[in-house]
Parts: sequence; structure tokens; C-alpha cells
Amino acid sequence: MKHRTPDLTSFVSFLAGGVTGAAVALLLARESGDAARQRIARKLRDAADSARDLAERVVDRGEEIGDEVARRVDAAGAALAGPRPPETRGHGDEVASA
Repeated sequence: MKHRTPDLTSFVSFLAGGVTGAAVALLLARESGDAARQRIARKLRDAADSARDLAERVVDRGEEIGDEVARRVDAAGAALAGPRPPETRGHGDEVASA
């Protein structure tokens, strides 16, 4: 899964850059300080909500992948073990009659 790490890092960097750019644009915009602070607060709340949603989706997907890996490992182990011999009842359990 190491090949996906740069993609996730790039995505997080992109989001951080977007939030930073939006905050700077709001700070430099011609509007009252109260309106700008309210807009920044709203944008930050929206960004935090989006980040939480993304984190939940990543965790859910990670759990799905973990379950699939466990299933495949079990299947591979069973395949490597080969077919199980049939159980023999009473083999070696005979009682000698006198």
C-alpha cells in the first residue's frame, strides 16, 4: 500500500492549500471585519466537516480492505494445506474382546 501514500499526501496538501488560499482571500477582501470573521469561521467549519467525513470514509475503506485481506489469507492457507483427509471413525479405537 506504499504506492498510495504519495497520492494521499498530495490530496491533503491540496486541501490544506485550498483552505489557506480561501482564508487569505477572505482576509484581504473588502468587507467588514465581523463579516470576514464569520465567513472564515463558516469555511473552517465546512473544511473540518469535510475532513471528518473523509477520515470516516478512509477508516471504513481500511476496514473493508483488512477484512478482504484476512479472507484471502485464510483462503490461501486452506489452498496450501491441501485437501483434508476424511476422518476415520473407530480407527485405533477397537477394543479387544476376550
